[in-house]
Amino acid sequence: MDYKERVKLSKLLSFILRHNPAFLDISLDSEGFSDIGIGELAARIRNLRGFGWVMPEDILRVVEMDEKGRFEVKDGRIRATYGHSVEVMPKYEKVNEAPRLFHGTTKKAWQRIKRNGLLPLGRKFVHLTTKLREALDVAKRHGKDLILLEVDGNSMIGDGLILWKASDAIYLAKKVPPKYLKEVSSETLSEM
Repeated sequence: MDYKERVKLSKLLSFILRHNPAFLDISLDSEGFSDIGIGELAARIRNLRGFGWVMPEDILRVVEMDEKGRFEVKDGRIRATYGHSVEVMPKYEKVNEAPRLFHGTTKKAWQRIKRNGLLPLGRKFVHLTTKLREALDVAKRHGKDLILLEVDGNSMIGDGLILWKASDAIYLAKKVPPKYLKEVSSETLSEM
């Protein structure tokens, strides 16, 4: 499996496991795990046009190589660890101390965020990252005039709000009120 195939398979797995398991006639349990094993999942994916090459080890390789920790395999079944729009509730580690967290957005969206905070919109949680570059990449998907926001996670925790760790790089919140957000300075961005 080359890089392009890995990205293609990762995007398909994200779509199925986060948003549309019915696409492959599978269901997810309450924590988001597929009702079928990796072997059967690979067989169903092979039936899709352009995916005839997919084997179980390809799915496992996508899981192992994913730097964002998007997927988890347990007892031969797979799930997306975060980013769901379907009704599942994975168990996440509640954190008592937050690392430095970022969220990428646009200047236009920042005007709304200043009033309402960060909201999950079509997903179950707001996604935050420990990686400045990853936050910038997310912002680029939303348009031009990018900005990065820093989230004061420790103040949120101190005020009784909950942050969960979904992976080494991704943290989740039900919402992030405006008072916990600040724009990352242009000096910080120029150091990237």
